Amino acid sequence: MSALRKQKHLRITDDINLVYDFTEKPNRTNLKAHKDRAVVAKLRADLVLPNNKILTVDINFDSTSGYHGNTMMIMDDFGVEMLVTAFAVKYGQEFADNIQKAWNEKQELSDPRKPTYMLVQKPVDDCVPKVFVGCGKEKHEENIAPPSVT
Repeated sequence: MSALRKQKHLRITDDINLVYDFTEKPNRTNLKAHKDRAVVAKLRADLVLPNNKILTVDINFDSTSGYHGNTMMIMDDFGVEMLVTAFAVKYGQEFADNIQKAWNEKQELSDPRKPTYMLVQKPVDDCVPKVFVGCGKEKHEENIAPPSVT
């Protein structure tokens, strides 16, 4: 028997709707919230594929997949343009070009499509942040971090 869910629907703009589920759940992750801010543990995305079918993807930030420390998710050309500009200024044109190339091309020629999103991690020890592309491949290795494009 399922418990009644306490939900609140919030429309931010014409194309952004949020559904808050206030059902209390224990934190079974290794992630800790900040004193004054929540931390994203997991996202569920329904992707509209080029064949007009839906692919549901769970993005778990508490895993061994390499996505710990994620700070940004980029989902379209404008976001990539902003990210590329920031990387060019802060880290150099070579890294910016790698990001642009990774967004504009399939990772492998046999992949069904170009990436759907990019995940940017916080830099560690003042190094260049890792940037991962996602959801362009047909097959994904479990618990193996994909290579960073930077």
